[in-house]
Amino acid sequence: MLNLIFSFSLFSVLGWLLEVGYRSIVAKKFVNPGLLKGPYLILYGSGGVLLGGFAHLLIGTNIFLKALIYALITTSLEFVSGIIALKLFNKKLWDYSDNKFNYKGIICLKFSIYWTLLALIFDYFIYPRYTSLISHIPASTKSIFGFGVLFCMLFDFSKLVQEHFFKYPKEEEEKLKKEFFHLIKPYISHPAILKLKDSYHHKKKTRFVHVVEVAYYSFLIAKKMSLDVEVTVKGAMLHDLFYYDWLREGPRLHGFRHPKISLENAKKFFSLSKKEEDIIKKHMWPLTPTPPFYLESLVVSLIDTFCSLRDYLPGEKKNIVIDRDLE
Repeated sequence: MLNLIFSFSLFSVLGWLLEVGYRSIVAKKFVNPGLLKGPYLILYGSGGVLLGGFAHLLIGTNIFLKALIYALITTSLEFVSGIIALKLFNKKLWDYSDNKFNYKGIICLKFSIYWTLLALIFDYFIYPRYTSLISHIPASTKSIFGFGVLFCMLFDFSKLVQEHFFKYPKEEEEKLKKEFFHLIKPYISHPAILKLKDSYHHKKKTRFVHVVEVAYYSFLIAKKMSLDVEVTVKGAMLHDLFYYDWLREGPRLHGFRHPKISLENAKKFFSLSKKEEDIIKKHMWPLTPTPPFYLESLVVSLIDTFCSLRDYLPGEKKNIVIDRDLE
């Protein structure tokens, strides 16, 4: 896990340097790419970790098959990142509209070929040396750098999300809360979800409080983006429907496996649409390699990460008043 965090942070910073160099040369002035203010790009961190995992899995595989797989991975990551920036934050971070064979200006054949070539270079030349090097880096160095960059990145992202989505006048906020609690009423009275009050999730927060918070913030974004609000809320309420203490027990690789466990549990108690199943199954993306198929799934995945990380960040946090409002 330490190596994973260190690698994600390192590739995020190196990717930022690569993008800054390329864009600044093209624009002939300094360009700071990405949504966040700091010197890191989540796209490159996620891409580096995913490519490292696939490079290990595909050892001995034909180079042409590797090229096809890497093309799908890199193009998918670029497309999802572009959609996130455009749909959630109304920002188009790059524009391929002037390139042939582009799709909505977010992906194009030319850059997909570039990313595939870079992925192959990473596989054959960089990753083998990197895996050898990382084993010689002291754990203390990896911890300081990895967690330091991750903390800055998460704080940066947290501020961006709060400023863009969660600031409302008091009257409008109360109106939204009333609508939200009406939507979750069928779920908070269900024994399968009430049982989550017995499970601690992050710090001293119960899993019940966590799923309600994820549902509430996902609800706000779904409203703003004119998405399917009811489906978003239902999927968010069921996304962590498991009952073991994940810090002390349960299956190995909890982060990768519990979405499937939650989905199986949800099916026992509720009828689910394909979209609701996708929300639950993909809420840990990119730990689950297949990206969310629906925007509602992407919203819940991002908000789950936001709420989870926010629980561990210092400072006073404004939470919905769960106990009072649920009475």
